[in-house]
Amino acid sequence: MTSTASSPTPPRVRPRRLAQQRLAQQRLADQRARQQRLRQAAGLGRPPLLEDKLRVPRLTLEVLRRRRVTGLIDAAVAHRVTVVSGPAGAGKTVACAAWAAARPAARQPAWLTVDAEDREPARFWPYVLAALVRARAVGADEAGQLAGAPPETYPLRIVLAARSLADPVVLVVDDVHELAGSAALAGLDLLIKHAPAGLRLVLSGRCPPGLALSRLRVAGEVADIGAADLACTPEEADAYVAMLGLALPPAQRAELMTRTQGWMAGLRLAVMSGPADAAPPGTAAPAVIDYVRDEVLGRQSPQTRAFLLKTSVAASLPGGLADALTGGRGTGARTLERLARENILVEPSGPGSAEYRYHPMLREVLTAELCRDQPDEVPVLLGRAARWHAARGQAVEAVRIAAQAGDWEFGVRLLAQAGAGVLAPDGPAELESVLAAFPPEYRAGAAPVAAALAAARLWQGDAEGAAPHLDCALRSLRELDREARGIVGPWITALLVMQGAGPAGAGPGGLSGSWSAAERAAAAAASVPQYRTAGLLWFAVGCALLRRWEARPAALALAHASAQLAAGSLPGLRARALAWQALAAAGCGELAAADRLTAEAAGGPAADQREVACPVALARAQVCVARDELDAAAERLDEADQLAGSQAAGEPSAAAISGLLRAHGAAAEADPAATALSIARLRAARAPGDEVLGRLLAVLEAGLALAAGERERAGLILAGDGGALAPAGGAGPAAAAARLGRARLLLATGDDKGALEAVDGWLDGTDPSVTLRDRVGALLIAAVARRRLSQVTEAAQHIEQALLLAEPEGAYRVFLDGGPSVRSAMTVLVPPTSRCAGFAGRVLERFDGQPPRLVAPAPSGPSGLPLTGSELAVLRFLPSHMTNQEIAEALFLSINTVKTHLRSAYRKLGVINRRQAIARGRRLDLL
Repeated sequence: MTSTASSPTPPRVRPRRLAQQRLAQQRLADQRARQQRLRQAAGLGRPPLLEDKLRVPRLTLEVLRRRRVTGLIDAAVAHRVTVVSGPAGAGKTVACAAWAAARPAARQPAWLTVDAEDREPARFWPYVLAALVRARAVGADEAGQLAGAPPETYPLRIVLAARSLADPVVLVVDDVHELAGSAALAGLDLLIKHAPAGLRLVLSGRCPPGLALSRLRVAGEVADIGAADLACTPEEADAYVAMLGLALPPAQRAELMTRTQGWMAGLRLAVMSGPADAAPPGTAAPAVIDYVRDEVLGRQSPQTRAFLLKTSVAASLPGGLADALTGGRGTGARTLERLARENILVEPSGPGSAEYRYHPMLREVLTAELCRDQPDEVPVLLGRAARWHAARGQAVEAVRIAAQAGDWEFGVRLLAQAGAGVLAPDGPAELESVLAAFPPEYRAGAAPVAAALAAARLWQGDAEGAAPHLDCALRSLRELDREARGIVGPWITALLVMQGAGPAGAGPGGLSGSWSAAERAAAAAASVPQYRTAGLLWFAVGCALLRRWEARPAALALAHASAQLAAGSLPGLRARALAWQALAAAGCGELAAADRLTAEAAGGPAADQREVACPVALARAQVCVARDELDAAAERLDEADQLAGSQAAGEPSAAAISGLLRAHGAAAEADPAATALSIARLRAARAPGDEVLGRLLAVLEAGLALAAGERERAGLILAGDGGALAPAGGAGPAAAAARLGRARLLLATGDDKGALEAVDGWLDGTDPSVTLRDRVGALLIAAVARRRLSQVTEAAQHIEQALLLAEPEGAYRVFLDGGPSVRSAMTVLVPPTSRCAGFAGRVLERFDGQPPRLVAPAPSGPSGLPLTGSELAVLRFLPSHMTNQEIAEALFLSINTVKTHLRSAYRKLGVINRRQAIARGRRLDLL
């Protein structure tokens, strides 16, 4: 036992020593590994860091320095993150390098150019660290400590190191799109999220690689410089071409900008390739093809390349059309959105648009490859595109694509099916450019093509130019099948009415025949093209009637047109119909209806079109005149005059309507000189054969003569002196106006029974041809006549009936035009207990505010007004509503001198206050 207890213990001691030795060896290995990583962080390890990835690229002499873009970057780096994105060749690297080169040496940015091998964090983060060390954002000691850490710990360690920065440091990561979908993105997101204020990042690439920037963008900490900012401006393009020692004429420069769309690489390639006319149309230069293949198409998957090829036949691409071309099922929109987001030379057609378009140079390359590799596929794809557009009512685009495919018969069928809708929404000039591609035998021998050409001419106001096309359409109409004739036939009739609808003629076959044709077309309408054709025919008839100043039937025809065009889904043409219908309703005295119609036309999708806005302004002006809102009427007429000149052939003359309303407004202002001047101008500008307008002007002149007490002259005019007026029993608006004028003349001469006989049949409302305005005027004449004949009860009934009819419309002018006799009758015959007493009181207030009848000054000089230059200068300040003192200060005159000039101007103009002077000056074009 003793020997056992004293035995040695080496077996226990030896394992402990071995463990200590192993621990020492492990520590030595760890130290060597740390030193190795430190040497690698310092650029001394293997594999070494590539210097060119950490160096700001050098700019060559042929690179255009664009101060505009460098200024954008200089302003953007105040944010935490700046994203510079654009397609290949947009100039991203050059812009960032130019900006970096312009910074002071002490504030040079850290630079890292990323490539595909940097997708691994173990490779990416050492480069980031090395770039920051070179920019002195991270010290060498801190870098040495970080060198031994795992790659995933780099971002937060860099954040901690950058917190001590005294001055901001910018890290530029170029070609950042190479990191898309890589493991390095998580660390970059972390660095961006926690980066201190002293560390800012510029991420330059074709697209953001999928970083979580939304919250920072909402907070205003992200600045975006996109493809539109990088696009070359015309001035920069000129500078670049001049830098190369070239000179381009303006037309060639415009063509260059159209092809390149400001794409910097495209601009360089186009200049290198020589003039655009050196290559056949629609083909791309070899340099362009090579670049697009290498930098754009070569980076796409086979599926994406096939998608781009098939969809390149379309100039504009909604998602549905992309599906139709590729056979996709709802994937087209997503693919286009992805391509646009990735900046593959695909962009939306406009802000917020769901349609996309390919860059012209990308499309050139795609179509060239499609025609070379799959020539049999091209007509198939074009046919799909044409049918897709036709199914959505886009007739012009469908016909354009059919013509591009050379499928003329299909184009003719499309035109026949579209009918009157062929002009919407592209317009006549666009339609003509498409139809110009058809062979001559189709333009002359196919009724739909000839009708479309005639429509384009008429819609541009060229009735003579439409005539030969209409002749061709009529000759070839019988060659169409029954269904096509049912659409094209009424369409041609409508165009004939538009061509011949004039004040003197009834159009082809007479308007009664055209009215019947419109009724038949509407009764037979059962499809969208038929509704459109019937609507156009009603529109043509309504406008023709309105050109003859026949407001009542015009309003009815245009109401039919509005209904048919609504069923035919033609909002633009329907808005025009509503606007002219509003004018016709206002001419009838139906002012509330005119208000409703103008509101509907002005609130529709075509409200901003001049063709709609002009008649809307005219209708509102006529309503204002009828309601005695003369200043507002003058403003509306000024607006209409600015919008005039875009009416189609067959539509009423905006200038004639405006001139007649101005004459009525001047008469309402009790300004005979301005009224006479307006009438003279209208007569001088009156269209040949517009006898109705001449008669209406004669009635207005008779009213002026009667107001001035010249009864004999008024009688001569109303009797038809010189054949100016229709006989007393005639029909039409001129005859109706003359009938009321004769009745007023009979009242003025004391023939009260004759006045009653003149308006007989107009009082009970049974005659559908009598407008509301004329009926109210007739009731007022009858009331005055019966009062004078001591038929007080009947006179009171007439007055009350007139008030009941006029009050819902707010029509004051018809009472005021009746003069003192109507005022006297209303004062006596409308008791306070009458249901019309309130409206009658407002009418009487209007009577009290009427200006006195003015005496026209003797003409002197070309303007007819003997105003001195000083008087005219003071007069032109009146519409500004400045006080006399303010006018004096503006003209450096004393206030007494200004008052003297105003008194003299008022006397010469025949007015008594500022309001009348403004109105008179406007009528005479002095203001």
